[in-house]
Amino acid sequence: MFCLGLLGPEFILLNALEQFCSARASVRAFSTSDHSGWTMKHAFFADMGGIHLQLPNAQLDEPKSFPINAKQLHFLVTNRYIPFPGNITLDTIRDKNKSDGLARFICFIQMFWFTLSTVSRPIKGYATTTLEITTLAYIVCALATMFFWRHKPMDVQDAIFLDCHRTLDQLLGEHGRSAAGPYHFTPLDFVSREEWIASRLWVYNVNLLRRMRIIHTYQKELPIQHFSSFNFLILKRSMLFVSLAISLAYTSVFVAGWNLHFPTTLERILWRTCSLGTMMIVAIGGLFEILFLVQQYSRTTQGEDIEMGHGPPLVRSHPLIKPPPTRMQAAIRHAKNKTPDIDPEYDVPIRSLVVTLPLCALYSIFRLCILLEDFISFRRLPATAFMAIDWSTYLPHI
Repeated sequence: MFCLGLLGPEFILLNALEQFCSARASVRAFSTSDHSGWTMKHAFFADMGGIHLQLPNAQLDEPKSFPINAKQLHFLVTNRYIPFPGNITLDTIRDKNKSDGLARFICFIQMFWFTLSTVSRPIKGYATTTLEITTLAYIVCALATMFFWRHKPMDVQDAIFLDCHRTLDQLLGEHGRSAAGPYHFTPLDFVSREEWIASRLWVYNVNLLRRMRIIHTYQKELPIQHFSSFNFLILKRSMLFVSLAISLAYTSVFVAGWNLHFPTTLERILWRTCSLGTMMIVAIGGLFEILFLVQQYSRTTQGEDIEMGHGPPLVRSHPLIKPPPTRMQAAIRHAKNKTPDIDPEYDVPIRSLVVTLPLCALYSIFRLCILLEDFISFRRLPATAFMAIDWSTYLPHI
């Protein structure tokens, strides 16, 4: 998470925005089902794996418990498999939460003070460094992420277990073919699994890096016992444009450093190319994918809201029996999917392989160049870069 945030904090923002949409949809779904007391904090707690379903009389080859997200919990409650967990109160979640409101407030004050000091430097005629510009850009994403994660508990260690009085076979047998296939995370995948372009590209790139032995490969045991922090959930339609707007604001901060002092002309050209390039990539790549997603949303019953009671709207149903693929089909499938088991839900569209994926690679290169310039530019800074604004001259004091 730290490395991803360093390379592109807008990806962390996207993750926070998706989880916020999921939590808000969960609150609406429980409210519609006449179950009061379910809040945003409850929904975040469930989506991060804080609630486990415990099964009775589990066989040796069956799981005894596994995490359930908010949508799966709503499915179990509305189908009367388990009662509504009214015993999970806000005080219970707060007791498990490691977040400190005072620490967040101090962090916000620090970001505000840094922003005020940096923006004021050109007014006084003082030089601004590229690292300060990069920090301002990170603050844009950090503030938005803090807003969308304001209800999310932090660093929860122990889960809450809910007892189910039906066996796994009984639970799955009542839902026919949709529940009969193999699962990728937990046996309740058929309720809430929703893969879209963000999750598909993320899994594609991670598995590509694993095949190149750049990142470590972990042996996954099923069912999983905790949800990944990189659970890219589906955004509602309006939030797609919110995400794009914040990402453009983030990249535009780098463009604001167009006329900064640079040790050499080559570095100035490199900064301008990378900063303008990242902004254009976000605009072009974001609009490219959003246009296809808006068309796809309009073909579903999902509309503006993520309805918790329905199946996944953006996942195609795959028959259990398929004819063997031809060589051409196998080659295309291998190019579109890098998962070890060739999970069809992680197929990346050809359009994204041709346009979005190369843009993501170029974006990563540009971001690395900007981070590199942030530090190598320290070797030759103007004298005013070391001068601080004397705020006591402008602020009332005793």
